[in-house]
Amino acid sequence: MTAEVSLVASSLGCSSRSVWRWLAEAKKTGSPEKRARKRLGATEEVTEVLADCYGNVKRAHEELARRAREKNEKPVGLTTLHDAIRRDLTPGFMVGLRQGIPAARGYNPALKRPAGQRNQAWEGDHKRAPLKVLMSNGELAAVWVTWFEDHAYGVVMGWAVTPVSAHRGSVLAALRHALLREEQYGPAGGKPKLVRIDRGRDFLSRTVTAAFGALGVRVHVVDSPRHKGGIERLNRTAMTRFFADLPGYTKAPLLDHRTRVTDGDPPITFTRFVAELSAWVERHNAEEIVPGTGMTRLQAWLADPAEIRDVPYEDVRAFMLESDDRAYKITSRGITWNKRTYMPEDAAGRIGTEVRVRWMPHHDHEIEIYEYRSNRYLGRCFLSDEANDEQLDEVFASRRQLEAKITKTLKAAQVRRRERYGPVDAPQEPKKLKRRTRAEIAAELQTTAAGPARRASAEPYQPRMKPAASWVLPGPRPTTEGDKQ
Repeated sequence: MTAEVSLVASSLGCSSRSVWRWLAEAKKTGSPEKRARKRLGATEEVTEVLADCYGNVKRAHEELARRAREKNEKPVGLTTLHDAIRRDLTPGFMVGLRQGIPAARGYNPALKRPAGQRNQAWEGDHKRAPLKVLMSNGELAAVWVTWFEDHAYGVVMGWAVTPVSAHRGSVLAALRHALLREEQYGPAGGKPKLVRIDRGRDFLSRTVTAAFGALGVRVHVVDSPRHKGGIERLNRTAMTRFFADLPGYTKAPLLDHRTRVTDGDPPITFTRFVAELSAWVERHNAEEIVPGTGMTRLQAWLADPAEIRDVPYEDVRAFMLESDDRAYKITSRGITWNKRTYMPEDAAGRIGTEVRVRWMPHHDHEIEIYEYRSNRYLGRCFLSDEANDEQLDEVFASRRQLEAKITKTLKAAQVRRRERYGPVDAPQEPKKLKRRTRAEIAAELQTTAAGPARRASAEPYQPRMKPAASWVLPGPRPTTEGDKQ
């Protein structure tokens, strides 16, 4: 026995006397477990008092002390109560008593989603910029940024900026930017399989829901912002790496209890803010190296072998554009909008036509035009002074097509005119009249004066069917006795 005690003592790093004492206590209590110390715990009474006090430990201690004095018991100390709560109750439970269930959820560890493939899942959200911008009318306004991010690689797929307050049009504009892969929008884009959004009324509006349904994209509405952690991380990154560098940042350090370092900064204009945001998104996507992949976010996205489901331009042109509902005329120079001149791709023969202009926010390189009265789509327009060779070829091709159509129509009319008036205009040989003798003319006149020729048969006419007995036949009437008298 002594050898076994010595072996246990050497294994546990204690003396043999301690092992003998443990054996004696186990023999006395009947259990090998260490006897627990008598100390205060978070009993049901303590928990109830904490809930009544909304997690305020000081108030709970006062209530427990009052109850103990009523029972002629010694009140528990405040430090002892703090130790019991810290030992038996979790921080999430205490936050739940103070602030409620949503706050308590922030203390739960979240499972990490697999990265997946590109366009497998997007996340969308609004973010209010912590600054005021100067609008064209001279007034200061808050701005909201609406954007979509690819969950697999963190690429900002599309974004839109809205002054004053974000709305459903902001969501549609950002979604249009994210879907298209043309030079001004891409190269990242295509149709996602899933979009995760929160319960914001703009994202859950009927128009936005119809847009996702028309594109065949599933929408997953999350209950908590942490369930779309990618876009929330983007919001925090933009706060520290972009908004904080702009003048008028409202979360800058305080000089006193109400004056900030940036209070005297001149406000940035709305146009400049949009340009700075575009440049920052470009750096975020195509210049910053991600340590995990050793590539930029855009390079990793382009290297993914997953199929890209492109969306035809015609499917997103109608319900993702803004309009001022004004009538603009197509002139010989094109369309003048926002102090810039645009040339329609198919404007041949349309000078003087009134059109309605629709445009993509923050992308004035092109506009869409619709016939003002019928709202019929007429095509895209591009800046006249920035047209590339491909766009110019489309303009010239539309002109050639119109000229070819006019030529074909005129030639067809010429053919029909020749067919209609051909017998009159075409020279014809005169018909030769047959001369007759006087004897032939006299014989013809005599035949006509004698009346019609007699029947070949002298027999009276016999009908094929006998007339009915009730019919009155023509001829002499039969005589009666009255007629004889």
